Amino acid sequence: MKTEITKLLGIEYPIIQGGMAWVGTHELASAVSEAGGLGIIGSGGAPASWVREQVQEVKKKTDKPFAVNIMLMNPEADEIAKVVVEENVKVVTTGAGNPEKYIKMWKEAGLKVMPVFDIVSL
Repeated sequence: MKTEITKLLGIEYPIIQGGMAWVGTHELASAVSEAGGLGIIGSGGAPASWVREQVQEVKKKTDKPFAVNIMLMNPEADEIAKVVVEENVKVVTTGAGNPEKYIKMWKEAGLKVMPVFDIVSL
């Protein structure tokens, strides 16, 4: 199935897993990506080192696109924002804050950025 979103993200089906902190681990994200959707690692309040480990584990299980969701209220959001660039993640989603200060870095690295704004972001 080809749609604008499948072409944009390089996925087979227009299915995007939610970030789901502590549920969106490498196991779920890699399974969703392998099945043709966009799997997402949910960083929640996790440390940057955990996010890096999760990204590396997904890469062992699939060569298909996946994302990392960054909760911008996380005290380690700055470090996680760098991890997604260093680990060459293709897509980043954000929540719980304004991602403006990271956009330039992510776009220069070629990441697709999908911010989700909510009442906390306003």
